[in-house]
Amino acid sequence: MLNLKPRGYVSSSSASDETEAYLSLGSNIGDRIGYLRKSVRSLSALSRSRQVELSSVYESEPVGYADQPKFLNVAAIVSTPISVSDLLRRLKVIERDLGRVPRDRWREREIDIDIIFYGPLKIETDDLTVPHPRAHLRRFVLQPLCEIAPDFVHPLFNRTLKQLLDDCEDGSEVRRFESSSVLQG
Repeated sequence: MLNLKPRGYVSSSSASDETEAYLSLGSNIGDRIGYLRKSVRSLSALSRSRQVELSSVYESEPVGYADQPKFLNVAAIVSTPISVSDLLRRLKVIERDLGRVPRDRWREREIDIDIIFYGPLKIETDDLTVPHPRAHLRRFVLQPLCEIAPDFVHPLFNRTLKQLLDDCEDGSEVRRFESSSVLQG
């Protein structure tokens, strides 16, 4: 059973062998809410506690290639015991299982799940850079994350997500679309 934490939830017992992974999910074709809902259900399996903290669902303009439908975006925090490389692999499996079709960069997506932060760690491999190298430049990433973790400090910039959002020069429209409860159905 999916157990969504209410906004502002603080666990009284957190496992020290788990790391909070901050994720950004997006979909802009097909059943956008359906893809996000199925992704959230799959994310709960990555957490020993089966809890996923979610932002509201936001609608945003596409970035990079503007001639495509608007995205629905949601931020999620998953406390997980798995390594960042295993998390990336599992997220790619979720995307594939939900029917994501490979396309050129910045094109439409059935579902896209990005690791934005993996706790306070800085990671650079051939397959992954964490913190996400463009997260601080993207309102569609920052706004949902700020809803659930405004005081999280970016490991490279030593600034909170709220401070980064306040200073973000991305002028694209990002608006609240639905509450996170729509992802529970």
